[in-house]
Amino acid sequence: MIKKIICVWVGTFESEDKLYKNYLNFNYENDDEPESEFAKDSGLEFYDEDFMESWWFNKLELNKLTEYKDDLLDSEYFFDELIAELKNRNLTNRNSISFLFGENGEHSTNEMLFKYNGMESNGKPIEFVFRKEYELK
Repeated sequence: MIKKIICVWVGTFESEDKLYKNYLNFNYENDDEPESEFAKDSGLEFYDEDFMESWWFNKLELNKLTEYKDDLLDSEYFFDELIAELKNRNLTNRNSISFLFGENGEHSTNEMLFKYNGMESNGKPIEFVFRKEYELK
């Protein structure tokens, strides 16, 4: 059986460019260990960015998020729980959300997420908010 996992972070960025070009973008100048600011802040040394989805809003609002639910891979397995969790958070200054997917099985990817316990969020532009393991029905 294929086990899957989703991890979610919310963030605050000055602009869409700052999120996509400066923060999430991998720096390949050091070919041995390409890094992104996200990787450093989240404590994930390496992840496959092909399995990441990030959205930037002027302001992160739950009703806006819900509008995009169907655009998100496997959302039926975790979306309602994610919204419930976000309702308990202060999202006042947040304007981005990032989803990182992992899988254990024949086509394993981002398996380290199964051991991931979050991050220290002191002074970083992102905050880890949600983690859920699930199996496809």
